[in-house]
Formats: sequence, structure tokens, C-alpha cells
Amino acid sequence: MGAIAISVRPLNDHELAIARTVDRITTEGSLYRTPIPKIAAALDFMMYRSDSEFLVDYVRWRMANPTHPAGGID
Repeated sequence: MGAIAISVRPLNDHELAIARTVDRITTEGSLYRTPIPKIAAALDFMMYRSDSEFLVDYVRWRMANPTHPAGGID
């Protein structure tokens, strides 16, 4: 059975802010050393469950694709 594709394209303002924050941390070279709760704390909004799920999915995608331009944001 194949892996399920996860969409990492931000669909709203919260997801866009999450993607930009994770991309910045990736560019700084510290994604592997930054725990997800610390990334969440860097955001300027209270996260909903769907935001948390996107954060985890996006971090996983970014770790697998560290050099992909714009982290799924065209």
C-alpha cells in the first residue's frame, strides 16, 4: 500500500503563518533542534486543532524536503 499524500499548501491565514514560520526556522538551519511546541509558541494566534495538525504535517514535509523552494508556497 502506498503512502497517503499530505497537502502542505496553506489554505488559510493561519496555515500561511505556520508555513512561513517553519520555513524561516528551516532557513536558519534549526528545524531539527526546534521542538514543535516552541514553533507553535512563536505564532501570534491561538491554534485550533486543524492548525496543530497542519503544523505537524508541514514540519514533517519540510524535514523531508528541506531545499524545496518556498516550502509548498508558490
